[in-house]
Amino acid sequence: MSYKAFLKPYRKLALGLTALALLATTSLVRAQPGPTEEPAGPPPAEEAPPASVPTPAPIAVPAISEKEVAAAPPVETQDKPTGVPVRRARYDVAVLQALDKVTAESVRFEAAVGHPVRFGSLVFTVKACERSAPDEAIDDSIAYLTVDSQPRPQPGKPSLAPRQVFKGWMYASSPGLHPLEHPVYDAWLIICRATAPPIAAPAR
Repeated sequence: MSYKAFLKPYRKLALGLTALALLATTSLVRAQPGPTEEPAGPPPAEEAPPASVPTPAPIAVPAISEKEVAAAPPVETQDKPTGVPVRRARYDVAVLQALDKVTAESVRFEAAVGHPVRFGSLVFTVKACERSAPDEAIDDSIAYLTVDSQPRPQPGKPSLAPRQVFKGWMYASSPGLHPLEHPVYDAWLIICRATAPPIAAPAR
């Protein structure tokens, strides 16, 4: 037997297998589903064209006579208060009370505005003395003064320079608000009074 005759049945078998493979591939390709198409919906509704509306004719309004027009009510305006606030009256004398804490000596004395007054080693100088204005809630006396510590000069010894121990306002109704702080003496305001008619306070 020749070699070609031996291979002939195998060649037929190979050709048959190749044909079967091609046939199976073609069937698979045909079996695959194609792309699905969605069903088309109804066509969109067309909008109706706008209707033409005719412009209405203007309405004639009869003229209004002056008699038919009501007069506006008058506007009431309140006058602003023009009163000037009352100033405190100033007095020329301050009545003070002083206490010596060592000897328990207590003295009430008067100090005219601008005139120094001595009590012990203290010298009181009143700069201003006022009373509350009538429109204030509390009736009070207020004095602005300075207090210097200056011992009396001793014979044969040089006099010591004064040393200020207090400067400010004293209130008769509140002696502890601005008290005199001194180891020996204490002092407070009693009242402001006048030896003459009270002096009106200048405009501030």
